[in-house]
Amino acid sequence: MTQFRTQQSAFDASSVFRVAPGLHAATIASRLPRRERWVLLLLDGKRSIADLARLTQRSELDVASTLARFLQRGFIESVNFLKPLV
Repeated sequence: MTQFRTQQSAFDASSVFRVAPGLHAATIASRLPRRERWVLLLLDGKRSIADLARLTQRSELDVASTLARFLQRGFIESVNFLKPLV
């Protein structure tokens, strides 16, 4: 499986993200280019990078790059790291 790196952690095509608590996706999206806006609006805390790539008809690497920018800006957070270990 392909892996992508951010400044703080690694994530792969099965990684899931959501809009950071306290932020309103529509407000953020209104300031983004259309290509990034679609990715942000599709984040629901359940869709993986692979799902987002399929829905936007973009490559997983392209979607991961967009998500990495969102992470750097503090717009989103990883759901994978929030799940309790069982």
